[in-house]
Amino acid sequence: MKTKKIRIPLKWIVVAVIVLSFQFVQAEILDTLNVEEVVVKASRLNAKLKNIPQKVEIITVEDINSVPNESLAEVIKRTTNIDIIQYPGISATVGMRGFSPSAHSRSYTLILINGKPSGTRNLASISTTNIERVEIVKGPYSSMFGSDAMGGVINIITKTASDELSGNISLTGGSFKYSAIDAAFSGQLMDGLNFDLGYSRTSQGKDYKIGDNNFLSVSDEDKIILDKESYGSRMENSKYELSAVSGGLSASFGKVWNVDIRGAYTFADDIETPGNFWGSYVRSLKDLNRLNLYTTVERKTENNTFSFSPYLTRERNSNYSDNSAEGFISFKDNVKEYGFQLQDMQSFGELKTIVGVDYGTYDYGSERFSDKTTPAAPYKPNNKNVNTGIFTQLSYTYLGLGVNGGLRYDHYSYHIDANEDLTAEAADENYNTLNFSLGAQARILDNLKLHSSFGTAFSVPDAYKVAGKYEVSEYFPDWDYWYVESFVGNPDLKPEKSSTIDFGLKYAALDQALNIDATYFKTNHKDKITEELLESGEKTYTNANKSKMEGLELVSSFDFGVLADRQFKLELYSNWTFMFESELEFKLDDGLIEYKDMQYVSKSSGSFGFKFDNLKGLFSRLNARYIGSRLESDSFSGIRTDWSAEDYYTEKRYTKDDKIIKHEGTIVFDYSLAYQFTNGFSIQGNINNVLDENYTEKDGYNMQGRSFQLKLGYSF
Repeated sequence: MKTKKIRIPLKWIVVAVIVLSFQFVQAEILDTLNVEEVVVKASRLNAKLKNIPQKVEIITVEDINSVPNESLAEVIKRTTNIDIIQYPGISATVGMRGFSPSAHSRSYTLILINGKPSGTRNLASISTTNIERVEIVKGPYSSMFGSDAMGGVINIITKTASDELSGNISLTGGSFKYSAIDAAFSGQLMDGLNFDLGYSRTSQGKDYKIGDNNFLSVSDEDKIILDKESYGSRMENSKYELSAVSGGLSASFGKVWNVDIRGAYTFADDIETPGNFWGSYVRSLKDLNRLNLYTTVERKTENNTFSFSPYLTRERNSNYSDNSAEGFISFKDNVKEYGFQLQDMQSFGELKTIVGVDYGTYDYGSERFSDKTTPAAPYKPNNKNVNTGIFTQLSYTYLGLGVNGGLRYDHYSYHIDANEDLTAEAADENYNTLNFSLGAQARILDNLKLHSSFGTAFSVPDAYKVAGKYEVSEYFPDWDYWYVESFVGNPDLKPEKSSTIDFGLKYAALDQALNIDATYFKTNHKDKITEELLESGEKTYTNANKSKMEGLELVSSFDFGVLADRQFKLELYSNWTFMFESELEFKLDDGLIEYKDMQYVSKSSGSFGFKFDNLKGLFSRLNARYIGSRLESDSFSGIRTDWSAEDYYTEKRYTKDDKIIKHEGTIVFDYSLAYQFTNGFSIQGNINNVLDENYTEKDGYNMQGRSFQLKLGYSF
């Protein structure tokens, strides 16, 4: 079945005018500070943003509060141009610069909290209550942080206490029985000792309603993909509740020594997971528990900073067999990360150097059950890897020239636990990798900078892919059939590697009122890990494929308040990524090479809108998020009865047998209006998905339609 795609020209014209007009006038400009003076913690050299050649974007606490902020995933998708896939059931993954955000593959974006492992890849489970700002470093950063920083780094900076007693509390209510409470307090316990405490709880007590419209016209095929029955329907089994508590102590000893201790605990029980819109996967429940503990001991003098930072994170997830009263925990995993960071930074005028050692352990364990009391063979053996990384970095600025460079050596040792149910024996392997980065920027004119960077990055395979062997088996009584699959590790397996070059121009004028940045990037990703079937019938893992990504990032803003002596702020902004190329290379059996467009990567993505602040308490923001077209494998061909083989995407070397569907682009609008009273009280209203858009970020998981929120707050 093929039908001609029809577009409504007027809507396209409106979108084009908005985008083009914004593009001529940095998506997130600090409202309280000169953005150029912000110290970027992700650099580990504590360099100012103006001295960093790499592409860095900042999400401030003002930005977080100016958009609906149920979780960090919601904030990032509304304020940046990076790809996010979010599922109902508190689950979201992220990708940058063409690296896929698929939840079914290893993450290529590293998520940190104050420069240390966050203990999770799930942005939807991170509360925004205690966040001061978020640093997004685009491009490879393995020279500083090791594995997984291929697409970039998201570094979450938490709030720290000042000497003055302060606090805030807010209550939010909204559609689908949504409620939230956020509270934070900080101050001084005694001279030299400060504290901070935070608490948040969010809840959605009713299944959400899917959108009922499309701002951009869609074809009949697009409506079949979304399912015509989904428009205005409920996403069954999508209720949840999530809580988080956090606290910290900061102590000063004399003039040079400081100790900072902080921790957080995130927990949720009976999070409903719909599986998909049709319920073809079992509608179920899950529990989530995560503990984060961080300590930093720092000695700081005028020209030297020495720090020692041990950390521990532990995340436990439990999945139930179904959502009935008879449901039981059928699978649970336990992931621990622990270690320390040791570094010494020295300043010699405009030259800064840092040397350090990172030592960390990633420890994975899991259990399966066939009923409430009967264990079953897990999906893979328990395993861990231990990493020792030695790194150095330097930066130098002189007049309008700035350069930085980094070098890092990593050693990994792997261990696989023996498991009788998997017929797996204990096994060990080791390997090493070296990565570097180099960046430079130069001021060409008073308001114009040229910046460029190059770096390599890597992503280590899981331990069970490198060492040992195991067998997964499961009995299906309805068919009297045993499913058996054997896997063997590959000791010659290498980490996935990438190299990225970018360069661009940045223009800033009118005392930061006008900002424009255009950055071109190109990435080669090699040694991608795939499964391979051996002659023995066993499966192993091999470095078989490559991919290449190329694109352009355009970031711009203009504050019209500068034309009125800054008596108010009226900022138009836009933040876009356009992918020129995102192709995966396959080696065919006959030795030929084939290229296919990558899945889950939007051809273009971005956010744009306006922010208004009258500087007397009134604030308003309209934000639009554009999700460009993307490709996905069809996992629901048997459900879409109106779909035929003729409707599959067959361009770019794909065939009907590949069963690829193409999702067209969509735009989601959000609006916020807030007023801050002089006595500390505030009121804010949010309209999420203003136009009630029906869209997906992952096929089969239609997102929430229009909803309303009212937030009351008090701060002192």
